[in-house]
Amino acid sequence: MPRYDQVDSNRHGTRCAGEVAATANNSLCSVGIAFHSSVGGVRMLDGDVTDAVEARSLSLNPGHIDIYSASWGPDDDGKTVDGPGELATRAFIEGVTR
Repeated sequence: MPRYDQVDSNRHGTRCAGEVAATANNSLCSVGIAFHSSVGGVRMLDGDVTDAVEARSLSLNPGHIDIYSASWGPDDDGKTVDGPGELATRAFIEGVTR
């Protein structure tokens, strides 16, 4: 469930998951692109987000998870963009090669 607060700080991933797994003919919104799928969430943005936290989140239970959605991004000033660290990069590579 998304947690709504005054700055809507913790809901983006839940909305993205809904776009993937929304049930067909639900009379509330459009159908998800993988509407027969199941969705689970990994809450990783409620504390310090480090390279290790990102890597663990991106490689959690690979035998049970087929699709990982990395729908978060760094806070930036519109000019500077941060990329994944070394551990998260390795997790991405493992995910696409295995």
